Amino acid sequence: MRHNICNQKNEFDLIVAGGGIAGAMAAIAAGREGLSVLLIEEQGFLGGSLTSCGTGPMMTFHAGNRQVIRGLPDELIQRLKEKELSVGHIPDSTGYTYTVTPFDSEGMKRELELMAAEAKVTILYHAVIIDATVSQAESKIKSVKIFSCGNIYEFFSDYFIDATGDADLAYVSGAEYIQGRINDNKDQPMTLNFKLYNVDINKIRKLMENNVNLFPFLAQREKGLEKTAVRLSCSGFVDLMKQGRKNGEFNFDRDIVLFFETNTEAEVIVNMTRVLGENPVDVFSLSRAEIEGRRQMWELFYFLKKYIPGFENSQLVQSGPNIGIRSSRRIIGEYTLTADDIISARKFPDMISLCGYPIDIHSPDGTDTDHRFLAEGAYYGIPYRCLQSSSIKNLLAAGRNISCEFEAHASLRVSPSAGAIGQAAGTAASLAFFNKIDYSQVDIIELRRLLTQNNACVD
Repeated sequence: MRHNICNQKNEFDLIVAGGGIAGAMAAIAAGREGLSVLLIEEQGFLGGSLTSCGTGPMMTFHAGNRQVIRGLPDELIQRLKEKELSVGHIPDSTGYTYTVTPFDSEGMKRELELMAAEAKVTILYHAVIIDATVSQAESKIKSVKIFSCGNIYEFFSDYFIDATGDADLAYVSGAEYIQGRINDNKDQPMTLNFKLYNVDINKIRKLMENNVNLFPFLAQREKGLEKTAVRLSCSGFVDLMKQGRKNGEFNFDRDIVLFFETNTEAEVIVNMTRVLGENPVDVFSLSRAEIEGRRQMWELFYFLKKYIPGFENSQLVQSGPNIGIRSSRRIIGEYTLTADDIISARKFPDMISLCGYPIDIHSPDGTDTDHRFLAEGAYYGIPYRCLQSSSIKNLLAAGRNISCEFEAHASLRVSPSAGAIGQAAGTAASLAFFNKIDYSQVDIIELRRLLTQNNACVD
């Protein structure tokens, strides 16, 4: 028999669902403003895709030469740098965007916990949200129920943030949402990243220097970019991939070799598997995706060792451990950010964060990737209205599940952007709490002032 019990405090000023980079930043921001915060996370650590999916590096904190994401996400990186757990923001030697930020994933887990502890955030690990009590008359969530260790627990608050990535809290509360492309609801493919060690990075650097045309994005950038990056990022070998697919070396659609050196020299994250046609919020489909991603990983591992210079003696360290989800549910908010907003570098009176990453759509249908770049150095703003649920008054979204078009999502979904959105959501929650108002009544001028005071970029 399941018991609805809780021997600990069950009322909080704010409840944040999801302990990824967005949820962690939201909880820390609110905790620093004096709120009692419960942070609910289904894994046994913080960091989300950065620490549970092998995602890395973070990209990008910059737009041209300007750093447009600072605040808590950048504070996290500076703290990691002090402990030699990150080399910080370095040039992106793939040539795709401006900078990448390698990090030690184990170090990030611990540093996020330290930041949360300093902000007096209560972390609840191994907790899965299964239901929400909603007042239909008020259009407000009253409580959430979680399942853990064979028990069901209920927690109460007047303010909630959904930072689950998949909009799980919005979903169980009956909030309006959309998933995937507008015409067929298909999401971007999932990817099981994996780490390899003992890669000869210098051999690849020399190849970049002597035959840059093997690396299409790098070839369009200034010469010698690969020399300035203290950790190497690589996107290339298109012809080898085409030949490998033709020869049956691997049996799925992928068009390019893509890997990133971590904070540890000679260790790389390979971002190349591509699982098509599966639904990231259907348990049977998600399970098939995990299995298929692992199958693809082994094919790629042998292909890289056999054909890619520098990988001859590489060793497989680990996969995932969870498959990476690029896109799934997104809330319907008070404003929906569009692809045109991004490409035109639109600014908004209520923007709470900035982003300079291009639109990067991995096709749900096959090999192709749709790249749409902003003008060099340009960036766009993300409005506070995109965080506000149009149907639940006391619910904000934070991270990749905010209100946006499928195409716009393919830009703002990246981790520095998600972290900046999270800080904004937590800060907005603090203003709502202390003024005893709905999220829609938060003073935008005061929100932007407080974010700026806390080193975030909002202009």
